[in-house]
Amino acid sequence: MTIQDPLVSTAQTTMRLLEFTEYGGPEVLDKATIDIAEPAAREVRVRMKALALNRSNALFRSGTYVFEASFPSRIGTEGVGEVDAIGADVTEYVIGQRVNLLPPDNESTHGYAADFNNVPQEKLLPAPDGLADRQAATAWVPFLTIYHHFVEKGLAVPGRWIVLPAASSSVSLAANSLAHHLGAKTIGITRTVAKKAALEAAGYDAVIISEEEDISARLLEITGEGADFVFDPVGGPQLEKIIGGVKRGAEINVYGVLDSAETPLPVFALMNSGATIGCYMVYELLVDPTRLRAAIDYYLPLFKSGQIAPVADDQLFTFDQSVEAFQHMESNTQLGKVIVSF
Repeated sequence: MTIQDPLVSTAQTTMRLLEFTEYGGPEVLDKATIDIAEPAAREVRVRMKALALNRSNALFRSGTYVFEASFPSRIGTEGVGEVDAIGADVTEYVIGQRVNLLPPDNESTHGYAADFNNVPQEKLLPAPDGLADRQAATAWVPFLTIYHHFVEKGLAVPGRWIVLPAASSSVSLAANSLAHHLGAKTIGITRTVAKKAALEAAGYDAVIISEEEDISARLLEITGEGADFVFDPVGGPQLEKIIGGVKRGAEINVYGVLDSAETPLPVFALMNSGATIGCYMVYELLVDPTRLRAAIDYYLPLFKSGQIAPVADDQLFTFDQSVEAFQHMESNTQLGKVIVSF
Protein backbone atom coordinates (compact mmCIF):
# COMPACT_ATOMS: atom_id res chain seq x y z
CA MET A 1 0.00 0.00 0.00
CA THR A 2 1.33 3.46 -0.90
CA ILE A 3 1.04 6.04 1.87
CA GLN A 4 0.61 9.64 0.65
CA ASP A 5 0.54 11.56 3.95
CA PRO A 6 3.11 11.26 6.78
CA LEU A 7 2.09 8.95 9.59
CA VAL A 8 3.63 9.93 12.92
CA SER A 9 4.10 8.14 16.23
CA THR A 10 6.14 10.40 18.55
CA ALA A 11 4.85 13.49 20.36
CA GLN A 12 8.38 14.82 20.97
CA THR A 13 9.44 18.04 19.27
CA THR A 14 13.21 18.09 19.96
CA MET A 15 16.00 15.55 19.93
CA ARG A 16 19.64 15.12 20.91
CA LEU A 17 22.43 14.54 18.43
CA LEU A 18 26.19 14.11 18.54
CA GLU A 19 28.36 16.47 16.49
CA PHE A 20 31.89 17.86 16.19
CA THR A 21 33.22 21.17 14.83
CA GLU A 22 36.88 20.23 14.39
CA TYR A 23 38.92 17.10 13.79
CA GLY A 24 40.35 15.35 16.82
CA GLY A 25 39.88 12.62 19.41
CA PRO A 26 36.67 11.61 21.18
CA GLU A 27 36.80 14.82 23.25
CA VAL A 28 35.77 16.92 20.21
CA LEU A 29 32.33 15.28 20.25
CA ASP A 30 29.55 17.34 21.79
CA LYS A 31 25.79 17.02 22.24
CA ALA A 32 23.35 19.41 20.60
CA THR A 33 19.56 19.73 20.62
CA ILE A 34 17.56 20.37 17.46
CA ASP A 35 13.94 20.17 16.33
CA ILE A 36 12.66 16.84 15.11
CA ALA A 37 11.98 17.00 11.38
CA GLU A 38 9.19 15.25 9.52
CA PRO A 39 10.26 12.62 6.99
CA ALA A 40 10.24 13.65 3.34
CA ALA A 41 8.76 11.54 0.58
CA ARG A 42 10.22 8.02 0.55
CA GLU A 43 11.82 8.65 3.95
CA VAL A 44 11.23 6.86 7.23
CA ARG A 45 11.86 8.46 10.62
CA VAL A 46 13.56 6.02 12.95
CA ARG A 47 13.60 6.32 16.74
CA MET A 48 17.03 4.96 17.60
CA LYS A 49 17.42 2.07 20.01
CA ALA A 50 21.15 1.40 19.69
CA LEU A 51 24.09 2.82 17.74
CA ALA A 52 27.06 0.68 16.75
CA LEU A 53 30.44 2.44 16.75
CA ASN A 54 32.86 1.72 13.93
CA ARG A 55 36.56 2.36 13.46
CA SER A 56 35.62 4.28 10.34
CA ASN A 57 33.68 6.73 12.54
CA ALA A 58 36.83 7.42 14.57
CA LEU A 59 38.89 7.89 11.39
CA PHE A 60 36.21 10.19 9.99
CA ARG A 61 36.17 12.25 13.21
CA SER A 62 39.97 12.51 13.24
CA GLY A 63 40.21 13.59 9.60
CA THR A 64 42.04 10.48 8.38
CA TYR A 65 39.24 8.68 6.52
CA VAL A 66 38.45 8.51 2.79
CA PHE A 67 35.56 10.98 3.30
CA GLU A 68 36.03 14.48 4.71
CA ALA A 69 33.72 16.10 7.26
CA SER A 70 31.87 19.39 6.75
CA PHE A 71 31.46 21.27 10.03
CA PRO A 72 29.47 21.11 12.15
CA SER A 73 29.48 17.41 11.39
CA ARG A 74 27.32 14.59 12.61
CA ILE A 75 28.67 11.07 13.11
CA GLY A 76 27.49 7.45 13.04
CA THR A 77 26.83 4.93 10.29
CA GLU A 78 25.21 1.83 11.83
CA GLY A 79 22.40 1.08 14.25
CA VAL A 80 18.94 -0.25 14.96
CA GLY A 81 15.69 1.47 15.82
CA GLU A 82 11.94 1.53 15.45
CA VAL A 83 9.93 3.16 12.68
CA ASP A 84 8.40 6.31 14.21
CA ALA A 85 7.03 8.18 11.18
CA ILE A 86 6.51 7.44 7.51
CA GLY A 87 6.75 9.89 4.62
CA ALA A 88 4.76 9.82 1.41
CA ASP A 89 5.33 6.96 -1.02
CA VAL A 90 6.92 4.64 1.53
CA THR A 91 5.78 1.14 0.68
CA GLU A 92 8.01 -1.23 2.63
CA TYR A 93 7.78 -0.24 6.30
CA VAL A 94 5.14 0.37 8.98
CA ILE A 95 5.16 2.31 12.25
CA GLY A 96 6.55 0.24 15.10
CA GLN A 97 8.64 -2.03 12.86
CA ARG A 98 12.20 -2.64 14.01
CA VAL A 99 14.80 -1.78 11.35
CA ASN A 100 18.55 -1.55 10.80
CA LEU A 101 20.16 1.52 9.27
CA LEU A 102 22.71 1.14 6.48
CA PRO A 103 25.49 3.75 6.22
CA PRO A 104 24.22 7.13 4.98
CA ASP A 105 25.51 8.69 1.78
CA ASN A 106 26.91 11.61 3.80
CA GLU A 107 27.92 11.01 7.41
CA SER A 108 28.46 14.73 8.04
CA THR A 109 24.86 15.66 7.31
CA HIS A 110 23.08 12.42 8.19
CA GLY A 111 25.18 10.65 10.84
CA TYR A 112 23.04 8.39 13.02
CA ALA A 113 24.22 9.44 16.52
CA ALA A 114 20.87 11.08 17.28
CA ASP A 115 17.58 10.21 18.98
CA PHE A 116 15.76 10.23 15.63
CA ASN A 117 16.93 9.89 12.03
CA ASN A 118 15.10 10.47 8.76
CA VAL A 119 16.35 7.75 6.47
CA PRO A 120 15.55 6.92 2.82
CA GLN A 121 13.68 3.64 2.78
CA GLU A 122 16.39 2.07 0.61
CA LYS A 123 18.87 2.65 3.45
CA LEU A 124 16.88 0.43 5.81
CA LEU A 125 16.97 -3.31 6.35
CA PRO A 126 14.74 -5.52 8.48
CA ALA A 127 16.23 -6.11 11.92
CA PRO A 128 16.90 -9.84 12.38
CA ASP A 129 14.43 -11.70 14.57
CA GLY A 130 15.75 -13.17 17.79
CA LEU A 131 18.44 -10.57 18.44
CA ALA A 132 18.29 -8.00 21.24
CA ASP A 133 18.83 -4.38 20.23
CA ARG A 134 22.51 -4.36 21.21
CA GLN A 135 23.24 -7.37 18.99
CA ALA A 136 20.88 -6.29 16.22
CA ALA A 137 22.61 -2.90 16.01
CA THR A 138 25.70 -4.61 14.61
CA ALA A 139 24.09 -7.46 12.72
CA TRP A 140 24.36 -6.22 9.16
CA VAL A 141 27.50 -4.18 8.46
CA PRO A 142 30.05 -6.79 9.65
CA PHE A 143 28.33 -9.66 7.85
CA LEU A 144 27.74 -7.63 4.69
CA THR A 145 31.43 -6.69 4.73
CA ILE A 146 32.45 -10.36 4.47
CA TYR A 147 29.67 -11.46 2.10
CA HIS A 148 31.53 -10.85 -1.17
CA HIS A 149 34.62 -12.88 -0.30
CA PHE A 150 33.11 -15.56 1.92
CA VAL A 151 29.90 -16.23 0.00
CA GLU A 152 30.00 -14.75 -3.52
CA LYS A 153 33.62 -15.74 -4.17
CA GLY A 154 33.38 -18.90 -2.06
CA LEU A 155 36.69 -18.41 -0.26
CA ALA A 156 35.42 -19.97 2.98
CA VAL A 157 35.01 -23.68 2.31
CA PRO A 158 35.76 -26.86 4.28
CA GLY A 159 39.44 -27.43 4.92
CA ARG A 160 40.63 -23.90 4.11
CA TRP A 161 42.53 -21.78 6.64
CA ILE A 162 41.44 -18.14 6.93
CA VAL A 163 43.60 -15.54 8.71
CA LEU A 164 41.73 -12.79 10.57
CA PRO A 165 43.90 -9.97 11.99
CA ALA A 166 42.32 -7.69 14.62
CA ALA A 167 40.62 -10.85 15.82
CA SER A 168 38.52 -9.06 18.45
CA SER A 169 36.94 -6.67 15.93
CA SER A 170 33.29 -7.08 14.99
CA VAL A 171 34.07 -7.95 11.36
CA SER A 172 36.71 -10.54 12.25
CA LEU A 173 34.36 -12.10 14.82
CA ALA A 174 31.61 -12.18 12.19
CA ALA A 175 34.06 -13.76 9.74
CA ASN A 176 35.01 -16.34 12.36
CA SER A 177 31.32 -17.20 12.86
CA LEU A 178 30.49 -17.48 9.16
CA ALA A 179 33.71 -19.35 8.31
CA HIS A 180 32.87 -22.06 10.83
CA HIS A 181 29.32 -22.26 9.52
CA LEU A 182 30.79 -22.86 6.05
CA GLY A 183 33.32 -25.42 7.31
CA ALA A 184 36.52 -23.36 7.12
CA LYS A 185 39.11 -22.96 9.88
CA THR A 186 40.18 -19.64 11.38
CA ILE A 187 43.34 -18.11 12.79
CA GLY A 188 42.92 -14.92 14.78
CA ILE A 189 45.78 -12.47 15.21
CA THR A 190 45.80 -10.18 18.24
CA ARG A 191 48.52 -7.91 19.62
CA THR A 192 48.76 -9.11 23.24
CA VAL A 193 47.87 -12.15 25.30
CA ALA A 194 45.13 -10.18 27.11
CA LYS A 195 42.35 -11.35 24.78
CA LYS A 196 43.67 -14.82 23.92
CA ALA A 197 41.34 -16.78 26.20
CA ALA A 198 38.29 -14.79 25.08
CA LEU A 199 39.16 -15.29 21.42
CA GLU A 200 39.62 -19.02 21.93
CA ALA A 201 36.24 -19.08 23.67
CA ALA A 202 34.78 -17.25 20.64
CA GLY A 203 35.75 -20.27 18.55
CA TYR A 204 38.96 -19.38 16.73
CA ASP A 205 40.82 -22.56 15.83
CA ALA A 206 44.12 -20.87 16.63
CA VAL A 207 45.24 -17.50 18.01
CA ILE A 208 48.56 -15.79 17.28
CA ILE A 209 49.96 -13.10 19.61
CA SER A 210 51.67 -10.69 17.21
CA GLU A 211 53.86 -8.95 19.82
CA GLU A 212 55.25 -12.25 21.09
CA GLU A 213 55.25 -14.72 18.20
CA ASP A 214 56.73 -14.98 14.71
CA ILE A 215 53.58 -14.60 12.59
CA SER A 216 54.99 -16.26 9.47
CA ALA A 217 56.38 -19.23 11.37
CA ARG A 218 53.23 -19.73 13.43
CA LEU A 219 50.99 -19.61 10.35
CA LEU A 220 53.07 -22.32 8.70
CA GLU A 221 53.16 -24.36 11.92
CA ILE A 222 49.37 -24.19 12.37
CA THR A 223 48.37 -24.82 8.75
CA GLY A 224 51.17 -27.06 7.52
CA GLU A 225 51.29 -25.55 4.02
CA GLY A 226 50.27 -21.97 4.72
CA ALA A 227 47.00 -20.08 5.00
CA ASP A 228 44.55 -19.98 2.07
CA PHE A 229 42.94 -16.57 2.56
CA VAL A 230 43.69 -13.43 4.57
CA PHE A 231 40.97 -10.87 5.37
CA ASP A 232 42.90 -7.98 6.87
CA PRO A 233 41.59 -4.74 8.43
CA VAL A 234 44.99 -3.74 9.84
CA GLY A 235 47.54 -3.34 7.04
CA GLY A 236 50.85 -1.77 8.05
CA PRO A 237 54.19 -3.59 8.30
CA GLN A 238 52.47 -6.67 9.77
CA LEU A 239 51.08 -7.52 6.34
CA GLU A 240 54.47 -8.69 5.06
CA LYS A 241 54.79 -11.05 8.02
CA ILE A 242 51.39 -12.55 7.19
CA ILE A 243 52.34 -12.99 3.52
CA GLY A 244 55.31 -15.07 4.67
CA GLY A 245 52.86 -17.62 6.08
CA VAL A 246 50.37 -18.06 3.24
CA LYS A 247 49.99 -20.93 0.79
CA ARG A 248 51.16 -20.44 -2.78
CA GLY A 249 48.37 -18.78 -4.73
CA ALA A 250 46.60 -17.52 -1.58
CA GLU A 251 44.31 -14.50 -1.77
CA ILE A 252 44.85 -11.51 0.53
CA ASN A 253 42.32 -8.74 0.95
CA VAL A 254 42.97 -5.53 2.87
CA TYR A 255 39.77 -3.73 3.85
CA GLY A 256 41.04 -1.37 6.55
CA VAL A 257 44.05 0.51 7.91
CA LEU A 258 43.86 0.11 11.68
CA ASP A 259 47.64 0.47 11.69
CA SER A 260 48.26 4.14 10.98
CA ALA A 261 51.75 3.37 9.64
CA GLU A 262 52.28 3.10 5.90
CA THR A 263 51.43 -0.29 4.41
CA PRO A 264 54.40 -1.23 2.20
CA LEU A 265 53.78 -3.40 -0.83
CA PRO A 266 56.12 -6.39 -0.32
CA VAL A 267 56.64 -7.17 -4.00
CA PHE A 268 59.25 -9.90 -3.54
CA ALA A 269 57.26 -11.63 -0.80
CA LEU A 270 54.20 -11.64 -3.07
CA MET A 271 56.24 -12.94 -5.99
CA ASN A 272 57.68 -15.74 -3.86
CA SER A 273 54.27 -16.75 -2.52
CA GLY A 274 52.31 -16.38 -5.74
CA ALA A 275 49.67 -14.66 -3.63
CA THR A 276 47.36 -11.98 -4.97
CA ILE A 277 46.42 -8.90 -2.97
CA GLY A 278 43.44 -6.57 -3.30
CA CYS A 279 41.35 -4.04 -1.40
CA TYR A 280 37.62 -3.87 -0.73
CA MET A 281 34.93 -1.57 0.65
CA VAL A 282 31.47 -2.80 1.60
CA TYR A 283 29.92 0.19 -0.19
CA GLU A 284 30.23 -1.62 -3.53
CA LEU A 285 27.71 -4.16 -2.21
CA LEU A 286 25.44 -1.59 -0.59
CA VAL A 287 24.89 0.27 -3.88
CA ASP A 288 23.97 -2.89 -5.80
CA PRO A 289 20.29 -3.64 -4.98
CA THR A 290 20.32 -7.12 -6.53
CA ARG A 291 23.40 -8.32 -4.67
CA LEU A 292 22.27 -6.62 -1.45
CA ARG A 293 18.90 -8.38 -1.62
CA ALA A 294 20.66 -11.71 -2.15
CA ALA A 295 22.85 -11.05 0.90
CA ILE A 296 19.82 -10.20 3.05
CA ASP A 297 18.01 -13.35 1.97
CA TYR A 298 21.14 -15.39 2.67
CA TYR A 299 21.70 -14.07 6.18
CA LEU A 300 18.20 -13.66 7.67
CA PRO A 301 17.55 -17.40 8.20
CA LEU A 302 21.07 -17.85 9.60
CA PHE A 303 20.48 -15.08 12.14
CA LYS A 304 17.07 -16.48 13.06
CA SER A 305 18.41 -20.01 13.56
CA GLY A 306 21.42 -18.82 15.54
CA GLN A 307 23.87 -20.42 13.11
CA ILE A 308 25.70 -17.09 12.96
CA ALA A 309 25.65 -14.25 15.48
CA PRO A 310 27.03 -10.72 15.81
CA VAL A 311 29.16 -9.96 18.86
CA ALA A 312 28.60 -6.83 20.96
CA ASP A 313 31.15 -5.77 23.57
CA ASP A 314 30.05 -6.34 27.16
CA GLN A 315 30.66 -2.74 28.25
CA LEU A 316 27.38 -0.75 28.41
CA PHE A 317 27.09 2.89 27.34
CA THR A 318 24.17 5.33 27.11
CA PHE A 319 23.92 8.18 24.59
CA ASP A 320 25.16 10.59 27.28
CA GLN A 321 28.28 8.42 27.55
CA SER A 322 29.11 8.56 23.83
CA VAL A 323 32.53 10.12 24.37
CA GLU A 324 33.42 7.36 26.83
CA ALA A 325 32.14 4.77 24.35
CA PHE A 326 34.47 6.08 21.63
CA GLN A 327 37.34 6.18 24.11
CA HIS A 328 36.67 2.55 24.99
CA MET A 329 36.60 1.49 21.34
CA GLU A 330 39.82 3.36 20.61
CA SER A 331 41.56 1.84 23.64
CA ASN A 332 41.50 -1.52 21.80
CA THR A 333 40.32 -3.32 24.93
CA GLN A 334 36.89 -4.25 23.55
CA LEU A 335 35.74 -7.63 22.22
CA GLY A 336 33.21 -7.10 19.44
CA LYS A 337 31.27 -3.98 18.55
CA VAL A 338 30.95 -1.13 21.06
CA ILE A 339 27.27 -0.18 21.34
CA VAL A 340 25.63 3.04 22.55
CA SER A 341 22.05 2.55 23.79
CA PHE A 342 19.28 5.19 23.71
